[in-house]
Amino acid sequence: MNKSLRKDIFFYLFALLLTVLLYRRDIGGAGISKYYLLGIAVLYAVIADYRHLLMATSFMLPLACGLPGNYIFPFICVLILIKGRKKLQISRLVWVAFMLVVFSEILHVLLFSDYINIPSYLGYCAAIFLLFMIGGADLDGSDNAKNALAFCIGSTVMLTIILMNFSLVTGNEMTDMSVRIGNASEFSDSDELTLSTNPNNIGLYSIATIAIAFVLWRYKKIPLWVMGVMSILAFMAGVASVSRTWMVSFMLLGVLLVVANKGNAENRGLFSVIVILAAVVGVYMFFTRYSGTALDMFSDRFGGAQVETGGSRTTLFVAYHNWMFSNSWALLVGTGAAPYREVTMLFNSSHNALQQIFVSYGIPGLIFFLYLLFRSLKKWHVAKERMVYVPIIIIAFYLQSGQFLNPHYCMYPFIASFFILKMVKNDSLKKGMDNIPLHK
Repeated sequence: MNKSLRKDIFFYLFALLLTVLLYRRDIGGAGISKYYLLGIAVLYAVIADYRHLLMATSFMLPLACGLPGNYIFPFICVLILIKGRKKLQISRLVWVAFMLVVFSEILHVLLFSDYINIPSYLGYCAAIFLLFMIGGADLDGSDNAKNALAFCIGSTVMLTIILMNFSLVTGNEMTDMSVRIGNASEFSDSDELTLSTNPNNIGLYSIATIAIAFVLWRYKKIPLWVMGVMSILAFMAGVASVSRTWMVSFMLLGVLLVVANKGNAENRGLFSVIVILAAVVGVYMFFTRYSGTALDMFSDRFGGAQVETGGSRTTLFVAYHNWMFSNSWALLVGTGAAPYREVTMLFNSSHNALQQIFVSYGIPGLIFFLYLLFRSLKKWHVAKERMVYVPIIIIAFYLQSGQFLNPHYCMYPFIASFFILKMVKNDSLKKGMDNIPLHK
């Protein structure tokens, strides 16, 4: 057994250990301290080499809502800089962007907030660092395919445990779905840390997992059965979220996969037919045989009066828009991502990713973020490869109906989509061509 394989096995043992502990804590009722989880994560991060540190980071990103992530990820970011000092090529622009956000957030919190939540601030800074570093920096020495796979595994673990825990707490079968899945603490008196988040974020991680797993399979990075298991579990969580955005995104994903495949003359007709038939038949069988209740709930969600306002999203959009243009100073400097609701006195979160960036950092900040995104997409572009853009497009589409900067774990699926771009770009450079063989 070679050294690289031993390290891979050690990583998967770490992932398995963390999964078992989270399962025993959330489903088995074992009293596992968050500091115990923190210690395990930090210990592995210290022992792991640079490549496996990035894999562990990717795996834990979806689990952040059930881990002491505000402590784990800042520590990991420091280790990434130390262990990757000879491999991590971060441009000056990326460093400038990161430092501007860090100092801007400190300034906004000092000016507008009644108190400073230091762990939350550090967690946000770590998320911004990972966004800029993974999106804009070269990751020499890392395996982007394994990073993307690690994220999908972590997301599948998170979604599955949330499904099981919600079923346990509410007393509903997992396929019943008569109650919209979300934060299980709403049905429990316990204040203990668990894997839990709101339905919209469950839908976000669901659609991201399906999209990334499918593209990994298309580029021969994972076998069909692995893609199938992760996609089915993520699909169940997406249905249970009863999110309108998830349903629209799921249908859009099918369209994007067919359109993206058109550029490949090889069996494109057969592949398109298989994708459409599999999606239609699979969804039909699931709803009619296993979850008719969920179908009724989706019908109610799309048929209600709230559809006209997108669940009050358009109302919130107008409210934040009016506030920004009524406070000219905010157009230049924004309100900060942490205190933006406190400053605007609009305590319902902005449900639009671009608007949240605009409100947080003003017009200059929005332009800067968009420029960095354009620069990153241009840097990792591979000619004639449409499939690589499917995850980032579908995730960006979903985020336009939700948050992005706050809560900061909404950034993580978007960050993971860059692993796909880098994976194909690196394969292209290694093979000296732009077209990578796909599954026949």
